[in-house]
Amino acid sequence: QGTSREPYYDFNYSETAIDPTLISKLEGATGFGLAPPPVLSYVPTKLDLISESAGEDGPERLVQEPRTEGWWLGRGGVKLPKAIVNVKVGFPRSMLENIEDSVLAAMHARVVHSLLEQPADALQMCGLSFSVSSQNDGFGVTFSGFDEHMAKLMEMVLPRVKTPGPDSADAFEQARRQLLLDLADTTKLQPYQHAMEAFEVVTIKGRFARAELLEAAKDTSKVNPEAYQKFLTQVFDQAQVKVLVTGNIDRARSKELTGTIATFLGIQADAGSNSSGANLIEEVHLTVVKPEEPIEIRIPNPIPGDPNSATLVTYQFGVPTIADRLHLAMLGEIMDRPVFEALRTERQLGYVVFGYVAPHSSIVEVRVLVQGFREGPDVVESLVEDVVKNLTSRIEGLSATELAGRRHTLRTQLEKAPVTLGQVAGQYWGQLWNNEHCFKKKAMQLAVLDAADKNPETASAAPLLEAWKRAVQGEGGHRRKVVVKLFGAGGGSVAPAPAATNSSAPAITLIDSNSVQARLKGAEYWPHEFLCE
Repeated sequence: QGTSREPYYDFNYSETAIDPTLISKLEGATGFGLAPPPVLSYVPTKLDLISESAGEDGPERLVQEPRTEGWWLGRGGVKLPKAIVNVKVGFPRSMLENIEDSVLAAMHARVVHSLLEQPADALQMCGLSFSVSSQNDGFGVTFSGFDEHMAKLMEMVLPRVKTPGPDSADAFEQARRQLLLDLADTTKLQPYQHAMEAFEVVTIKGRFARAELLEAAKDTSKVNPEAYQKFLTQVFDQAQVKVLVTGNIDRARSKELTGTIATFLGIQADAGSNSSGANLIEEVHLTVVKPEEPIEIRIPNPIPGDPNSATLVTYQFGVPTIADRLHLAMLGEIMDRPVFEALRTERQLGYVVFGYVAPHSSIVEVRVLVQGFREGPDVVESLVEDVVKNLTSRIEGLSATELAGRRHTLRTQLEKAPVTLGQVAGQYWGQLWNNEHCFKKKAMQLAVLDAADKNPETASAAPLLEAWKRAVQGEGGHRRKVVVKLFGAGGGSVAPAPAATNSSAPAITLIDSNSVQARLKGAEYWPHEFLCE
């Protein structure tokens, strides 16, 4: 029952003076609970900028050891007293052939972040940050921010990446339970995202399905802190480390940091074998199936009661050259609008309609993705095929003016200079991670555009048409096509209809690693290579 009223928030309140005795008591109070906040120990004071840079040829290799590679870019065009240090802890794909190991690897980043949330706060308050991620062929660690105290953050983070420690049991169980919740909640993803998950399980060697990972994570006899520590010991016993330093750290300090990182991770600089004396195993990268005949995947929508179906039609181009990459990038832009207009605007098949070109490990694919409940996936596939045929005619009839405009757009994108350290590092880190090392890719692509502008023959639609036909029709008419059909509630039968597939092989209806391996037994896989030519 206050004596005054707040007009904006509509409530009553009373206002009385605080007793002077209480004020005096509070002003004279002492004790830890009322102490001022601690001094920020890691505020940067050294803000001088280096002038060194690796130049236009890409990163410079500073360290080449049996188990450690160190690369350096320097400041580049970003004039800030900051740096980004990317680290890959690479290990053979065989490390994750066991499903329990895949679960443990997926949990590792969560455990590390949980353990370091409070200890790293003082550094993060002063402009530093880190992230840890789990990939199929290694762990990724990134440090960014002001460079002066970055080594201190590494000293805190990297030992925990290698060995979380005896106090990690609670963080491990927390990460396991969160993973269980994430895997069990199918509503977190759209139907088309579930279709993409099934696509990855079937086409990428060694992938596990969501349901398999969920069951494995539930088994505490195999997924527990002891198994976790054993897994990490095996990983770091075979690990190979790559480091890329970008920003305001000079050559000498970058080389020193690379050695420091290897030391914190327990990597011996002069070792050519692991601690047991066995020769190191070469890193294995993700490989994509190379189907001899079309593959069809038919599965129900895992979201209870969701009427939406999803259809993903994929045509494999294969491993592209530099010129192929340009042609496919242009094709992705060309097909985007016509696919949307034909399947979304005219046919009203759903709000999610995409036609695009996408990399898939070492290869590139032409894809059409549709989500909706208007038609079932078998009908949608036939409509997609019609659109693809129409696109062939459209590409063949592209005018010289339109082609020149698209080349200009592509050139503008390629010539756009990176404006952040993340963009500078991002130009090369993916290549280093995958052992591609085509650092002059952008210059080579611009050279291809220059040649096309000068040569009427190469400036025609013929190269684009050839690339398009190679993808959607295949070489010699041998198409490498993969279709995922995810059926919504009431959207039709998962059982394949007699005319629903162009393949003589049975459709894949069980998405688990054992069933997929049995179905694809003896299948060929695309090589992991990058054609820098």
